[in-house]
Amino acid sequence: MKLNKIFILPVLVLFSWSIYAQDSFKTDDIYDIKSVSLSDVSHDGSSLIFITSQADIKEDNFNSTLYFLDLKSGKKELLLQSHGGGGLNFSSVKFSSDSKSIYFLSSGYKASGKNNTQVWSLNLSNRIKRRLTNFDGNISDFDISEDGSTIAFIGRKKSEDQDKIKTPSPIVIDRYQFKRDYEGFLGNKRDHLYVFDTKSRIEVQITSGQRDHSSPSISPNGESVAYMTKEGDFDRHNNWDIFIKDLKTDESPRKVISKNDEDFSITYPTRPEWSPDGRRIAYLHGGDHSMLWYALQQVSIIDLETGDIDFITEEFDRNTSLPQWSSDGKNIYFILEDDMESQLLKYSFLDDSSKEVTPENMHLSGYSRSYFVTNNEVIFQSSTSNTPSEIYHLKEDQINALTSVNKEFIKNKLIGSTELISFQSFDGLTINGMMIKPHDFDPNKKYPLIIRIHGGPVSQYGRYFDFDWQLFASSGYIVLVTNPRGSSGRGFEFQKSIFANWGIEDSKDISAALDFALDLGYIDENKLGVGGWSYGGMLTNYVIAKDNRFHAATSGAGISNILSGFGHDHYIREYVLELGTPWDNLDTWLNVSHPFFNADEIVTPTLFLVGEKDWNVPLIGSEQMYQALKHLEIPTKLIIYPNEHHGLSKPSYIKDRLDRYLEWYEEYLSR
Repeated sequence: MKLNKIFILPVLVLFSWSIYAQDSFKTDDIYDIKSVSLSDVSHDGSSLIFITSQADIKEDNFNSTLYFLDLKSGKKELLLQSHGGGGLNFSSVKFSSDSKSIYFLSSGYKASGKNNTQVWSLNLSNRIKRRLTNFDGNISDFDISEDGSTIAFIGRKKSEDQDKIKTPSPIVIDRYQFKRDYEGFLGNKRDHLYVFDTKSRIEVQITSGQRDHSSPSISPNGESVAYMTKEGDFDRHNNWDIFIKDLKTDESPRKVISKNDEDFSITYPTRPEWSPDGRRIAYLHGGDHSMLWYALQQVSIIDLETGDIDFITEEFDRNTSLPQWSSDGKNIYFILEDDMESQLLKYSFLDDSSKEVTPENMHLSGYSRSYFVTNNEVIFQSSTSNTPSEIYHLKEDQINALTSVNKEFIKNKLIGSTELISFQSFDGLTINGMMIKPHDFDPNKKYPLIIRIHGGPVSQYGRYFDFDWQLFASSGYIVLVTNPRGSSGRGFEFQKSIFANWGIEDSKDISAALDFALDLGYIDENKLGVGGWSYGGMLTNYVIAKDNRFHAATSGAGISNILSGFGHDHYIREYVLELGTPWDNLDTWLNVSHPFFNADEIVTPTLFLVGEKDWNVPLIGSEQMYQALKHLEIPTKLIIYPNEHHGLSKPSYIKDRLDRYLEWYEEYLSR
């Protein structure tokens, strides 16, 4: 496969906003900065819809606004507003094929008392909103045919009379995986596929049984719907398959089978993407299932007639995602995750070549839809290291900003510079990262250091805007962010290197980052901090249990006694695949539990933070490490955020976490 670079002259006026800046970043800024997300682009490419969200200090929630933008006139119109728990909430917004309406998911107006999430429509000419479905439960995903006659959706029916029960019934558990973050205990209600006729308003259930279904995708001719599910004991494996239901017959859905019955190796369910002629489907091939998230996710193509699979991104040895076909089916676009970069690429079936479409310094998300291609023009959402996310238009190798939702906010801020760094770890392996410096950095001065560690573990820090990094830099810290082994963006061998070996060698990469920083000459060796969230919190614990040079640490949503996670968090099948069972492989479990069983080696004052209802990395992980350090009389504190899950959702809690970071580092790094 050939990879060609195309050179683009981006017109990014946003970069000049901070020339006259005077203000440092503060934790109160979380109420001023906005997020923006690209929802959809009309089929003719003449308009787009996008959502902005902003924290509301009074309601302690986030207000979202849906906008329509006419690309020819530049006129922007407000379509919907949701005020936290009030107003008409909305998600999964998309255009109709004729661009005259939009469809979205909503549970309706708060005052209506109807809490079920349904599919709604909004007529763009008269602004009339209409609830289309009347499903007896909640709809989580949907697709609509090009002629608007059919809606395929994923729904979970409500438990009988659950709204009328005053005293909850006992929780009866008989599933292998019985917990999931944001859902709590799992019952036997499953996500099934339904088809809804918008004219007759008849709803038909397509799937049944004790397994979940996801990612409905209606074929271009409207005659079939593809979706994903798992066969066998649903809770015990992550082997997803693609099924297709013929909507014109009563035949049962058929499983898509490759030539020679080769495994599709789909580790995570994503929407099957039909080619324009309906003969092929693009999907994410996930490699060996036993490698879990360490396996690469690679955009691949299955021919539905022959069963041939074309692994078009295999040679990259990188994660690829979010495929979109060109209208003529001759090309397919996708996101390539490379070393601290995440770009849009275009693959040509004519000559088996790929070329970069967006520049390397503009970061596109590979997790949620961040671009749309229409008529060889690209609308995409991106951020850079010094510019928050905005929406851009790429046409004839020129990039122009379509939104400026954070212009007023960012133009007054003193942006810390971001530099790419590389250093050698203990075994000679090169580790890459970035360093963010205060806006008024002086190499002749000494600065306190904070090393931030990402979660995952298989993810990476990239060249995007991060509020926390700028906040720390504004507070006078040098911020070092790095991608130790186990991170994505460096290929399969790199990201699988910590399989069943958490915290052993990657903790040494963090110590090597500290060595690198100290050799620069402007880091105060007596003011060294470290911290992270999720696996970043876990790795923080590994680091301070092995390296006593740090003077302050913040460990968020982590676990160190991995034995305590078995049957308590939602990773049961992942534990067994990676570590085996504790009774069969106790040494492996103890090896990855090093910080807890060696807590007496820790001397670093450590702040632990966690959500009360986090079933991803539960409260017990932070409780145990807090208790261990408290017993050992090491300065420590435990912060628990009521009713929160793995990711904090309340603005006041998000601000509180940032305040506590700063206060903790200030207390122990200012001495």
